[in-house]
This record gives sequence, structure tokens and C-alpha cells, in this order.
Amino acid sequence: MSQPILFFTEAQLHNAQAKITYLGLQTKPIATVVFHTGGHKVLMRDFAKFHLAGELYTNDELPYTRLFAVTPQEFAEVLQVLQPVLSDPAVSQGSDFLSFTVLRKENSNLDGHEFKIGSVAGKSFYQAILKALRKDNELGKQILQKQFIDIFP
Repeated sequence: MSQPILFFTEAQLHNAQAKITYLGLQTKPIATVVFHTGGHKVLMRDFAKFHLAGELYTNDELPYTRLFAVTPQEFAEVLQVLQPVLSDPAVSQGSDFLSFTVLRKENSNLDGHEFKIGSVAGKSFYQAILKALRKDNELGKQILQKQFIDIFP
């Protein structure tokens, strides 16, 4: 079932952020990645409100979290390319591998959703986001590519 948050428009994403957290087995810390619209203050505790567990994941609380900014248009494009990936029932097959949490703030209200992604869909998830990022968003591509390589060496 698709979530309404995947269909948010550029106008609705002026105060938005998304977080990708690796949930699988690891032998070294794998940095959580957060992308956000410029000028939006990232508050990690806001993500916990939309996690099924109601709290942040271990990797989210490590000092290695990497952040990069996107434009509202770029954010909308990321969500658009992720619609088929995240709406596919097969995305959550297997054990939880990735958490992708999206939220936006409008006035003082938060709206968001957490998507759990199984290992089978992990590569297509990253490929979709990398494809949607603007060509000049070099920092975003580097950060996301680093997390991707750490998970899929």
C-alpha cells in the first residue's frame, strides 16, 4: 500500500527531512544518512515519532550521521522515483534491512512515515535515490554512495 507522503509536492516539502538507517548485521558502524531541505533544522528525535519502535535506532545515535541538503523539488523527485520501489509488497520481504523515514513539518505539526526495506530491495532503493539527485548535488551523491558501498561492498 502506498503512503500519501510519497506523493507530497514540492510546495509541501519546504520543511522536510528523510533518514536512511542501516538495520542489518554489521562489523563496523554504518553512518545514518539524513537529507533535508535547505534551511530546515534537522532534529533526530522527530524521526523516532514515526518509527514503529517509537525510538531512534542505534546507528541514529552515533556521532557519524551524515547530512546533506536538497531542494524541495529534488526531494519531491526522490519521493517520486521511490514510489514504485516502496509501494511494491516485495520491498519488505525478509528481515528488516533498512529504515527510510520521511517527515515534514507544517506550522507546528509533523507528518511522516517509516518504510522498512528488506535486503532484496536495498540496491534498487539506493539506485533510485541516486538517479533522482541533481547532477550538481555532489555532496549528496558522495554521502549516499558511501553508505551504499558500506552496506553492499
